[in-house]
Amino acid sequence: MCLTIPAKVVKIHGNKAVIKQGDVQKTISIKAVSEVTVGDWVLYMSDIAVQKVDKKDAKEILELLEHVQKTDPDTLDPQFVKIIKNSKERPLEKEEIEYLLKCEGREAEALFSEADMMRRANINDFFCIHGIIEFSNYCINDCAYCGLRKENATIKRYRMPIDEIVETVDEAVRGKGYKLIVLQSGDDPYYTKEKLVEMVKKIKEKTRVFIFMSIGQRDYETYKELREAGANGVLFRFESSNPDLFKKIHKNGKDLKTRIEHLKFMKELNYFIASGSIIGLPGQTISDLADDIITMRENKFDMISMGPFVPCKHTPFENDNPGTEEMNLKMISILRLEMKDTKIPVVTALETLDPVNGRKNAIQAGANSLMFNLTPEKYAEHYEIYKRKEALNTRMWEKYGLYNTDESYKMLEEKLTLD
Repeated sequence: MCLTIPAKVVKIHGNKAVIKQGDVQKTISIKAVSEVTVGDWVLYMSDIAVQKVDKKDAKEILELLEHVQKTDPDTLDPQFVKIIKNSKERPLEKEEIEYLLKCEGREAEALFSEADMMRRANINDFFCIHGIIEFSNYCINDCAYCGLRKENATIKRYRMPIDEIVETVDEAVRGKGYKLIVLQSGDDPYYTKEKLVEMVKKIKEKTRVFIFMSIGQRDYETYKELREAGANGVLFRFESSNPDLFKKIHKNGKDLKTRIEHLKFMKELNYFIASGSIIGLPGQTISDLADDIITMRENKFDMISMGPFVPCKHTPFENDNPGTEEMNLKMISILRLEMKDTKIPVVTALETLDPVNGRKNAIQAGANSLMFNLTPEKYAEHYEIYKRKEALNTRMWEKYGLYNTDESYKMLEEKLTLD
């Protein structure tokens, strides 16, 4: 469920071991891991070693998750230093957020470093790993940025049968150790309330897993019955806090007010809510992005799901420039400063912009979870919201970040328990 920073065993006393991470040493239990010796590398959770890591993989994990060195404050713009100090004492004002969104060079590097330290101080070195299954690419909407839009006649459409969805989830959970799965589709009315409820119930009856629904703008009763059936969370982006920009990307009468009302009733239904904006939409301004951050902060979303705009063929925005990686990283960092312990995943759209370093850069800017695509290969290539690059290697993350222990279920359950 989570990948953690590896630690080296320096002493062993019976079922206890002293481990070292950097300059820090602590004692943990090694009862759950066999044949641990001095010099071994381990991953641990709640002071319990959960898995050994070979030296080569430990080095790779450390390189990926290593802390960015803090920039000398004396070399930074005094206004930047003041804003960072303010972020530790109160919510930032809109003009302060806009300043951080515009910062470059040393200040941008310092922003990422501050956010990384904030994540470490509030969440420690736990990087949660979740899966997503895209079970239908039919959609009744015509969103201007999305390749699944109804008017796109070039796409090969598919719908996964419910039993196949259930088996795919079960394989991910039992075979690989996933504990949180997002079930995502276009806004597809073929999957009626009854079919969706059946899907969730069958999954819950077969396997122990947390289910997030990402199925579009359904009505209250649908989301109510899905919650009662066992769905735990929703992935439902507001996309833009600017009503005019929202209307620009939705040509079929959808409005921002209704989107926000849905998020409110989802909260009333006690869902764990993942929401956020699209960064770099055509016509979007720095002021819009600052308002997006304020919207996410004020709504206190449990997870921030935002990513860069990536153009897709056969859409009205196909010839527009994509959002930039740097702006996406700034949004992650500012939200980490503003929402200190919330989940902020590295989304696949960001990794599409930078397949080599996007994941590492986002983590070092304050992100703390990953979402891997588990859609069966015969369908995955046709779920084309945007043109995706070749999938990045998930071997290390799945090998060391997914393990079946009661502690890992309990930790996730605590994070998904709402007040």
